[in-house]
Amino acid sequence: MQSVSCRAILLYLVGVSLILGITGAAFATPTGLNNIPTADAVSKDLLVLQGFSEFGGERSPGWFVGAKYGPLENVEIGIDDKAAGRGTAAGPVLQGKFRLPLRENCAAALGAANISDNSDRNGHSFPYFVLSHDLGEMNAHLGYSWQKANQAWFVGVDRAVTPRLTLRADWTEVEDGDESLASLGFIREIDAQWLVEAWASFPTAHGEHTAYVAKFDYVVPLK
Repeated sequence: MQSVSCRAILLYLVGVSLILGITGAAFATPTGLNNIPTADAVSKDLLVLQGFSEFGGERSPGWFVGAKYGPLENVEIGIDDKAAGRGTAAGPVLQGKFRLPLRENCAAALGAANISDNSDRNGHSFPYFVLSHDLGEMNAHLGYSWQKANQAWFVGVDRAVTPRLTLRADWTEVEDGDESLASLGFIREIDAQWLVEAWASFPTAHGEHTAYVAKFDYVVPLK
């Protein structure tokens, strides 16, 4: 069963990773921070509908839609697709996650994102393991992915500064550890069902520009 602390931050953590800066394609979005997954998961019988856009630098804006759902306690599944912009024909990508509560303030998760039948367009699937720990004033996250040609460590923190506003930051290796991607952002609860989130990502790779993501989440209890 989910701990009280995890339930308290669940709505703030329906934010997700859009891309990891390595493929330029849609990246199925498990519950997480800006660019990394966490050990949090959508609650059982909760559906999260999402609409989001990536823009900035010299790229044309991309428009995405997605959904994630908790069919069982501590299990999350989801799907994303690009609705408009370059790469629209790449098709949908899937994700799934199993969450394992370790203590009241700590959990682990094993999952995979970016699952599709078109790796040439969408990139390789992204299997990962992550630990999340509630430190009181903030939550810390540490994980590792063994994605083909891009084995990567990632870390992140989030902190609620008001009951409705949480600040988030993360960092991940990209290009098999040769480069990295850092980000800063926030997620804000508008009401019990609507949330807005946004972040900026800062790649170290030469020629890459700062990328921005804006997203709306609609939370639907199905029971």
